[in-house]
Amino acid sequence: MNVLVLILAYFIGAIPFGVLVGRACGVDVQSVGSGNTGTTNVWRALGPKMGATVFALDVFKGTAASLLARALVPDNQTVWALAMLVVVLGHTFSVFLKFKGGKGVATAFGAMLGVVPIVALGCFAWWGLVLLLSRTISVASIAVCFAAPIGAIWIGATPVTLGVITLFCVVGLVKHMPNVKRLLAGTEPKVGQKKIATLSTRLDETAKI
Repeated sequence: MNVLVLILAYFIGAIPFGVLVGRACGVDVQSVGSGNTGTTNVWRALGPKMGATVFALDVFKGTAASLLARALVPDNQTVWALAMLVVVLGHTFSVFLKFKGGKGVATAFGAMLGVVPIVALGCFAWWGLVLLLSRTISVASIAVCFAAPIGAIWIGATPVTLGVITLFCVVGLVKHMPNVKRLLAGTEPKVGQKKIATLSTRLDETAKI
């Protein structure tokens, strides 16, 4: 049963909602922007509505995997923790995308919501605050990767749960290295930047008339 739970968690995580939403909109998200299939790239390529849709779907699959583990193996927190890890790895290294995918932040949030909800909600609030201050999704996501293990320690999570949260935060940080390079170079897009640039261009064009 334990192995079955982990296999199911992987395939739930591997569902490429970002790609599916992109295709529904006529866009291959893997060929635009960073090429990732998660919220950040979809948000930039297709706008806030589609970005929020993918975020919700990726959160849902993380929560679904965790709750499935809790339902099928109700007395084994180690399996719950491993299901958290596996669903995130399924998202990040999807078998349906030749083992490519997103960075796993939204799916990790969903997985934590099913096992350590207090930590998950705290991280979500922290993500929102950092996003509000920085207007950069990647900065908010990186901040969460540092905050999540601290939150797990604070609530007294089991060692395995803490280890899993720390591990997928490390994976998330590694996947964000291209974003870090763009941040250092000053080229990382901010939320609303494209629209501002478009408005500025229109004003310039109007002034020339």
